[in-house]
Amino acid sequence: MAESNELVTPLYCPLIVNGEEGKASSGKTFARENPADVRRIATHAEQGTQADARAAIDAARTAFDSNVGNWIYNYKLREQALFRTAQLIREHADRLARVVSLEVGMPMRQAVPHIAASADIFEFYAGLAGKLYGESFTLPTGSMINLVKEPVGVVGMITPWNFPLTQTARKVAPALAAGCTIVIKPASYTPAATYELVKLIQQTGLPKGVLNLVPGPGTVVGAEIIANKKVDKISFTGETGTGKQIGAQAGMEVKRVSLELGGKAPYVIFDDADVDAAARAAIFGMFRNAGQACGATTRLLVQEGIHERFLARVVDLTRKIEVGHPSNRSTDMGPLISSNQEKVVQEFIQYGVDQGFKLLTGGHKLSGDAYDHGYYVEPTIFDRVDNSSRLGQEEIFGPVVAVTTFRDEAEAIALANDVDFGLVAGVWSADYPRAMRVARRIRAGTVWIWDNYAQPVEGIWGGYKQSGMGRELGYHGLNDFLEVKQIFTDGTGLAMKPPYAQVIKD
Repeated sequence: MAESNELVTPLYCPLIVNGEEGKASSGKTFARENPADVRRIATHAEQGTQADARAAIDAARTAFDSNVGNWIYNYKLREQALFRTAQLIREHADRLARVVSLEVGMPMRQAVPHIAASADIFEFYAGLAGKLYGESFTLPTGSMINLVKEPVGVVGMITPWNFPLTQTARKVAPALAAGCTIVIKPASYTPAATYELVKLIQQTGLPKGVLNLVPGPGTVVGAEIIANKKVDKISFTGETGTGKQIGAQAGMEVKRVSLELGGKAPYVIFDDADVDAAARAAIFGMFRNAGQACGATTRLLVQEGIHERFLARVVDLTRKIEVGHPSNRSTDMGPLISSNQEKVVQEFIQYGVDQGFKLLTGGHKLSGDAYDHGYYVEPTIFDRVDNSSRLGQEEIFGPVVAVTTFRDEAEAIALANDVDFGLVAGVWSADYPRAMRVARRIRAGTVWIWDNYAQPVEGIWGGYKQSGMGRELGYHGLNDFLEVKQIFTDGTGLAMKPPYAQVIKD
């Protein structure tokens, strides 16, 4: 489908409740600035209220409880909706990439594959919608046990801003495949990107109430989604502290919850590694989306014998990174998401300088005509970082990398695991048995060997420790939106069954 190369801005994000687009009951909107040029507004979005969130939840509850359009049982309908969504994403890929690039500041060269990955996710779960097989077996008495899989119910989704389409797709696609109904609160930095996706899904013929969208403050809309007793499950991706609060509150209600939280990924480089290949993979993991990723390579653990040679290559490649406007096809790294995030990143850089860690490259806010009106920070690498320091322990969510050396395999494993997080990690060694041994010992949900940030939909995404609970992607991602029910059918035909004699005298 041919589309204009230009977006009409500012973009707009309405509410979608019970299949209808509308305005917030507050009568208010909020603005999202363009992080590449803060003089411009990227998006105006409706500022949803508690009442709006409740209306969306009620619509999702009614749709589920009434099995609207036979949504729960007609897997063909769900399958077709998911396949059609994948097609629509591909047909509108250029526009979607531009929307993501505008709101996030993601370079177009990264936004385009981001859109393609989103389509792949919907297509994958379309293939699973009709394959929710249960189990059945017969007892010696002739009685039968049937284990059936059912949708968990109404799902409240709180989505992040850094990869708005794929992160939303990872939740929405399996939830729809399972037969759930949904209320989404998009990140306030990326409401239009989320809306553009939801709008396409709505075009596939979903019954009213199955998919609802309420932009607005997390303290209002998000809080209602979490607290409302009509919501059966919360799926949250975001900051670890917020995730802990959500998990605690959900626990009080024994509400199902999945949390995809922060990371502090170690990338372990042994002295027999392919230096050039490992360096290129490290750069990709470190500075993709300006390091604003929970799985970003934020710690390089380098064996002493290869330290100087490896870092020389990494620094050389880093200095070739073109930081610029995200719409430029040559841009490798765009701006940070906001003034607050820029402040956080600069504070971490100053901390590294104050601690006396060796600054190898970067470390500055960029200035000049191309940068003065955006949140641009140089890709930054610190060497000889104490792994117990804030730079070694805390998630930065920006283009700042800490390098630490290790002597042997045991120390590499100890350093890799010596953080509160356990989302992802990487291992490079020509000795495959060693690489596999280390991968098994690192406590992380994903460990890459000879690669970085590969995220096939057939795999999983999720972490150990404070990186969260539950898994996204693959069949495990579908299971997170299913309940298993036992249906027991008597096969004896006896009115007075032997166990009854424990209570009944006949």
